[in-house]
This record gives sequence, C-alpha cells and structure tokens, in this order.
Amino acid sequence: MKKLPRILGLVVVGGLLLLAIITSTTKTTPLSEKIWDERTTFGSLDAKNYFIVYTDLMCPYCNLYAQEVYHNESEFEQYLADNDILYEVRVTDMLYDANGIKHSQTSAEGAYCAKREGKFWEYYHAALTALEEDYYNKGIGNSKTAPKIEDMTRAYWLNLGKEIGLSESFETCFNNREALEEINKNTAKANSVAYGLPSFAFNKYETSGYDPTWDFSIIKEMYDAGLKSK
Repeated sequence: MKKLPRILGLVVVGGLLLLAIITSTTKTTPLSEKIWDERTTFGSLDAKNYFIVYTDLMCPYCNLYAQEVYHNESEFEQYLADNDILYEVRVTDMLYDANGIKHSQTSAEGAYCAKREGKFWEYYHAALTALEEDYYNKGIGNSKTAPKIEDMTRAYWLNLGKEIGLSESFETCFNNREALEEINKNTAKANSVAYGLPSFAFNKYETSGYDPTWDFSIIKEMYDAGLKSK
C-alpha cells in the first residue's frame, strides 16, 4: 500500500509529460510566421482560414482570375470577412525562371519595389488594368497588328509606379534592381510547392489553373472547397 501513492504520482507525471508532448507537436504555427509579407495580405493575421495565391504578372490566366476577383471586389471582401479568411497574393517570376520570359521578372520587380512603400495593392491592380487594356484586349496572339508583349520595356513598369504616385525611392529600387534577391528567394520557395499558374493553397486544399469561362460564382466554389478542407 505504501507504494500506491508513488505509483499514482508516476502515472500523473507520465500523463502530464505525454500531454505536453502532444500539445507541442500539435501547436498551430501562427499566420504571422507563415506569410511571406504582411503587405501583400488582406484580412486579419488572427484569421481562422488562410488562402494563398501564387501568381506571375505575365501569366494571362493569373490575371483573368485576379480581374474577376477585382471586378467583384465588394462580394469578395464580404466573403473573406464572413468566413474569417486571411488572403495572401504571392507574386513570383516563375515564368522567367521556367521559360525566360523577361518581363515576368521585371513586373515582379515593380510590384516588390512598390511593396516597400506600402503600395503593393495599388501597383498590382494598376498592372492588371494596364495589361488588360494595352495587350489582352487587343487580341494578343490573334492578330498580326496586335502589339507584341515581348516589346515591353522596363519603362512600362517604371511608369506604372509614377502613375500611382510612388516616390523616387521606387524608381531607385527599380533601376538598381534592389528587389531581385527577394524575388529569387520567393520564386524558389514557390517552385517547391506550386504546380502551374495560378496556383492556390486554401487551408489543406490545393489546386492550380484557371478557365477563362469561369465567373465569380465558380471561384467561390473553389474557396468553399478550401473552407471545407480544414
């Protein structure tokens, strides 16, 4: 009988140790440690759901997806709020890395330099709008007279920054190619997890690609699949 308290004590201690191990292994990593950069996110870092989009500004299907979301901005923002979602856009130069499309890298440089001034979203939407108006709406690939996207210059991306009122530090960052190291690092990370463009990671649900016939109702079905995957 004298050994019973000692045995019970060992059982309690063992149970506490086991609980501590289980707790430590199942501890959720905070979103603040998962995101690439808070300046390219929308929503709360305390959100219960986490949606990531990997994109490249020179990817037409990425831009079609982004434009559909942008054209339904109010409904999109309400969806994020109603479902407690942190939404992150991860700009890469994956098309430069894979196919040598030089303006994949140049456009990413513009977005990253704008991000340094806290104007990522302004630049991102300006780029989407400019590409749609200057190229995609003019029949790229379907007309001999359509402008060739390969003819773009670095000045095209620099001027976008000026149009949205970015400071001289943006121009310095862009001209000195100060964002290249960060872009290279992020693209390497994206290539290790993302397959195809655009690529989506919504909680535990992952998919890629975008059909030009999709409207926002189809996009919401994809979002819903992410919510159910948690």
